[in-house]
Amino acid sequence: MQKLDAAKREAILNAAKQRLRQYGIQKTTMQEIAKDVGIAVGTLYLYFKNKDDILIASAESYAQKHIIDALEILNSQISPSEKLKAYIVNRFRAALDTRQSTSHAAELARALIRLKPQLLEEQTNWMRENLKKIIQSGIDRNLFYVDDIEQDVEVFLYSIAFFFPVATTERYYEPEEEKLCMVVDWFIKQWSWQRIERM
Repeated sequence: MQKLDAAKREAILNAAKQRLRQYGIQKTTMQEIAKDVGIAVGTLYLYFKNKDDILIASAESYAQKHIIDALEILNSQISPSEKLKAYIVNRFRAALDTRQSTSHAAELARALIRLKPQLLEEQTNWMRENLKKIIQSGIDRNLFYVDDIEQDVEVFLYSIAFFFPVATTERYYEPEEEKLCMVVDWFIKQWSWQRIERM
């Protein structure tokens, strides 16, 4: 079996992402992607069997970036309040960039959900786990008081969902980072005040 080059795979994926953002799925062919990378189309098929395979790899690449960003924030020395805000703002900006990077965002999002229907659930679960870690660190440092961390994280996620529209339709509102920060600050105050009241 032929060993595949990781750098070449990455170059193919980057070229494909760029072309998909610019032209959309329907107007992008495997031949054009191969041409953009400067490889034979047969070589491209060694790495990706079709456009669907490329779309799934793009989503996985996005998820990997989320993991790296999250770990950097979670392992930082800043306070739990700052971590919470930094994590949510990072996610907000990544989602915003995804929606605004192409006029084909809705087409790409619909295709990804069709190909990998569990994608949104996986991302929500990952976000939920990271939020629990951050809030638990606030509890452990006696900065937050939370009666039921599972319930509070669930309420928090519902409260910020407005700021993370899925680009599955051509028209959607554009939420403001400042308002999102206001919601996060409100939760931080609630958890901090509850701690003070319990003392």
